[in-house]
Amino acid sequence: MNWTLKTLAVTGAIGAMAAFSMQTQVVHAQDDSAPVRLENSQTMTLTTAEYWTADRLASAQPMRVNTNFAAESFAEPAAAGTPRYSPFGRPASGVKPETRQLFDPANVKIDAEEGIAPDNAGTFNAHFSSTRLVPTSANTAYPYRTVGKLFFSDGVSNFVCSASVISYRVVVTAGHCVHRGSGGSAGFYRNFLFVPALINGTAPFGTWNWAFVTVTGTWASGGGIVPNAADYAMFEFGDRATLPNRIGSVTGFLGWRTLSLNPNHTTMLGYPCNFDSCQQMHQVSAGAFRNTSPNNVEYGSDARGGSSGGPWIQNFGTASVGQSGGNNPGLNRVVAVTSYGYVSFDPKVQGASVPDSRWVQLWNIVCGHRVGNCTP
Repeated sequence: MNWTLKTLAVTGAIGAMAAFSMQTQVVHAQDDSAPVRLENSQTMTLTTAEYWTADRLASAQPMRVNTNFAAESFAEPAAAGTPRYSPFGRPASGVKPETRQLFDPANVKIDAEEGIAPDNAGTFNAHFSSTRLVPTSANTAYPYRTVGKLFFSDGVSNFVCSASVISYRVVVTAGHCVHRGSGGSAGFYRNFLFVPALINGTAPFGTWNWAFVTVTGTWASGGGIVPNAADYAMFEFGDRATLPNRIGSVTGFLGWRTLSLNPNHTTMLGYPCNFDSCQQMHQVSAGAFRNTSPNNVEYGSDARGGSSGGPWIQNFGTASVGQSGGNNPGLNRVVAVTSYGYVSFDPKVQGASVPDSRWVQLWNIVCGHRVGNCTP
């Protein structure tokens, strides 16, 4: 069976990246298990903003990664233990969306890939529901507004993934959306720009420049191949000039929970480029389908390239009066981020690494990097 990330081929080249001239401070991993880190020493300068012209934003394509055909085995994930979780997600209060046009959506041209229509199941018979947000304007309401589009570059081309806010300055995405999977600290991509709740080229809650990023050693030393046992990464994003100045205070943020991907049922959010040219947030609702090695779980889904890094959220939404209890009642907690899918359109499944102690390790690193990253 043919494994790959939900991606499209990238063609054409863009000029040299302005941000490669930025001064950075890096901390090298000491072994394969240690997270790899990169620090942006010029956060909130004009460098990133100047790089992301309207043309570059419109030209960004989903990222391609390599596949491991030998990884196709179906077994219990290796992760075990007691789930860890963040205390809560939190809506933002009193922050209204604005109309800020970044680029003309008519200029977006996603590289050719045969389209697929939403369906209740593919050939693997993994059932799901797939739709635009209802109403479309729900992108500016919590908890949808915590999810956005991540732009980045590799020195030649520009790319997009999905990501979500999980604390006051912390954003989570897939490891392959920040690092090529080899080369240590030299393997990081550049020019990270996050646009929460993006819709048709507009940025309802502004654009945000990165300050610091860390990725699991498992991904950074894995050769850029999926499935990977820990394909996730976390950012610290810089503050804006006006209050509230932290991204989590503007969008609100989701909670998270480890070791909870199977059994579970999730709402999977992101910007798949096979729908609406990845200009509108898309949602898929599904339950766990099967475990795969190493340390991954698959769910039914028809989302493809661009959805990588988007959150898989348990107990999504707002509880009704009288609704409480259960074995896992935590609302709006991220239990995974999109990692991979199949080359063929027919199976209609996506896979994700099970968050485990490596997720907690990244969380502790980012929370400890700057006062206020994870506290009021």
